[in-house]
Amino acid sequence: MKSIKFLLPLLAALLILGSCETLASGALSGALSSIGAGSGSSGSVGTAATAAAADFQSGEVLVSTAVGSMINQYFYVARVLTPASAATKNQAEVVAVSDGSKEWVNYVINSRKAAKADMIVGNPVFYLHTWDTIGSDNYRKDTWLLGYITSTEELYKGRVEVAGDSYVVEYLRVPTDPVK
Repeated sequence: MKSIKFLLPLLAALLILGSCETLASGALSGALSSIGAGSGSSGSVGTAATAAAADFQSGEVLVSTAVGSMINQYFYVARVLTPASAATKNQAEVVAVSDGSKEWVNYVINSRKAAKADMIVGNPVFYLHTWDTIGSDNYRKDTWLLGYITSTEELYKGRVEVAGDSYVVEYLRVPTDPVK
């Protein structure tokens, strides 16, 4: 009961100060998830539930307009409208999940959520560069990068190093198509 009395003024202040819709909704969802977890902190209970819910929907793939190597390039989630073919100069037409825009892309990569068994130094994985925890909507609408696993020393904590930075395994994706 004390935590609810403390959180209500805090929520009100965040909503008043948050002129940005994203800030306000993020603060509200974060506060509500911590109340649902039964404590005033956002411990691993909230993180695990969010990670488990975050995934792509059927037919969604990672795409990029990059030319050359796919490593260290930006990818985003999209649905294919026109598959790549000789007639389209090996480009595919896609619609972005984040904003509904259409674009011709050079790379269309299928992927799946990573498992601990996939965490081997040197394996390629997709990762969200700026997130340590993320909601299922942002998981599908944010920008992804492709990099190689560089360390598994913290795998027992559910984290691995990709391109020199530490990431939560539950948010990583493994490409199921060849990496070029």
